[in-house]
Amino acid sequence: MPARSSPRPRPAAPTRRASPSSPPSPPRSFAEVISLWPSASDLAAVLDVEAVTVRAWRRRGIPARYWAAVAEAARFSGRPIDERLLAELGALRRYRHA
Repeated sequence: MPARSSPRPRPAAPTRRASPSSPPSPPRSFAEVISLWPSASDLAAVLDVEAVTVRAWRRRGIPARYWAAVAEAARFSGRPIDERLLAELGALRRYRHA
């Protein structure tokens, strides 16, 4: 009778990674926009607001008066955010909460 061999380990499920040539997908919420910075404090420092304010924006959304500043900070640091995207996120947020 042949010896029983231990079951083979299953290979790990492949992880989804964007190909190097494809651009990163745009954020789908204000929380995702904020998460592009290392911390809320980092974004707050760039915008000259309190970190607690930026953390609140994760739930409430980034106010329209800050969209230009956020877009400029994103452009400067190479993040995929512009005012049009922020306006679209704001419109989606209003639509969902209406």
